[in-house]
Amino acid sequence: MKLGYARVSTSEQVLDLQLDALRQAGCEQVFTDTVSGIKAHKPSWEQLLAYARPGDTVVIWRLDRLGHSTKHLIEVVEDLSRRQLHLISLQDPIDTTSPGGQLVFQIFCALAEHERNVLVQRTRAGLQAARARGRQGGRPPGLAPRYQKVAPAVKELYEAGQQSTRQLMAYFQIGSRRTLYKILRFAGCQINDTPGAPAPAAAGNLDS
Repeated sequence: MKLGYARVSTSEQVLDLQLDALRQAGCEQVFTDTVSGIKAHKPSWEQLLAYARPGDTVVIWRLDRLGHSTKHLIEVVEDLSRRQLHLISLQDPIDTTSPGGQLVFQIFCALAEHERNVLVQRTRAGLQAARARGRQGGRPPGLAPRYQKVAPAVKELYEAGQQSTRQLMAYFQIGSRRTLYKILRFAGCQINDTPGAPAPAAAGNLDS
């Protein structure tokens, strides 16, 4: 079964172009979201994943409908692969129902594995550097396990400077700036958390 997915960032944008293309591509069910790509929670996308069965094909208008950054896109594609779902992007050369498309899927998954390995290595290097300066790394008091899991990714995006601290907190569902700083310290990141310190400005918004 072909399952279509369309997304726009704001209520001012329209879905008509995407919906027409998805129907012409033979999608039997179409799921739509009106939410920014930076948001972690996309209700209709989660409904699609719950509805889909192994062997189904997810059809999208363009790859940026799935993820707001290359890293996020790789994670989404890897998740589809684990669920044994195919992916077709109508405006990109992506069709994993074909042998060439399967190769693309494998490349995405390999990139995801490489990204995880790089994050682990950077975290270890940060902790070693902290110890060399006389500071002990590790879990700050009160840091929840779910924050420990995302700490390397939070550090990566924070140091890239492409998102503000407010955007990071919204994306990773972090309740306070104090908790954000705990997460960054856990990942071995040098930060300035003095009261009134300005948040780093976002370099740009990758969502369209």
